[in-house]
Amino acid sequence: MDLFDFDFSNEDSKSVSKLVFFDTETTGSAKDDEIIEIGAIIEDINGNLIEHFDELCSSSKLIHPDAMATHGIRNEDLEGKPNFKESKFWQNLDNINSKDNYLIAHNMPFDLGKLEFYGFRAKIKLIDTLQCAKHLFELGESLGVYEYELPNYKLQTFRYILFSKADEEREASKFNINIKAHSALSDVVILKMFFNELIKRVGVEDKKEALDMLVELSTKPVLVKQFNFGKYKGKKIEDVIKIDRGYLEWLYNDMKKKKSSGEGVDGNMFETLKHYLEA
Repeated sequence: MDLFDFDFSNEDSKSVSKLVFFDTETTGSAKDDEIIEIGAIIEDINGNLIEHFDELCSSSKLIHPDAMATHGIRNEDLEGKPNFKESKFWQNLDNINSKDNYLIAHNMPFDLGKLEFYGFRAKIKLIDTLQCAKHLFELGESLGVYEYELPNYKLQTFRYILFSKADEEREASKFNINIKAHSALSDVVILKMFFNELIKRVGVEDKKEALDMLVELSTKPVLVKQFNFGKYKGKKIEDVIKIDRGYLEWLYNDMKKKKSSGEGVDGNMFETLKHYLEA
């Protein structure tokens, strides 16, 4: 699914908005892989906790070994568990799926794509903290107490650079859990902490206005500065177009074909190539 196709303009409401932070763990990364763990925290716009979810779900597919090595969930852990569409989170999803509320994830296209696999269709406003981070943080920027240079936009990278162990334990204690990487609810706690950093970066005091700015950033492409793959890895795109425009044209046309056939493409790279080649 492509967040760049969403339009959430002119959707004001006087009701108290809800924020739904969520993360999934799955049997693998293919389109037909299934959700086997859902973690979610729901709070109102004022930061008051409404509910949280931490559920394992059964699957008709075996967990791929690569996925198992990432999240540590074994097939036997799912025995006797309800499937995802019987989970409490899924049963509550319709109640919060409105334009007044916000669904928040790091790499939203993946997690939302998993919900869509089960038939979910989003009416709720979407915030992708990964895309927002690409707008609001610069790679190489010095961050945190130890002034690490930001190497990538992974949630776990921001976790270790920005937050202390005491920060995490204080937040996790609200849900009576221990933080560990790639546990759905643990990742949601980190997501929620990182989201607050994004709100600070936006620099707008009104929470509703800040949220809607993040919605807009989630659908706005980021111009990629340099290649992180291929024969020009590490080279600036503005330099490559001067010496090998043909390569960029080939790459752009290949991405257009994939996009038209429904294959996933890097939206930021696609829009970057479009910017340089069709300007």
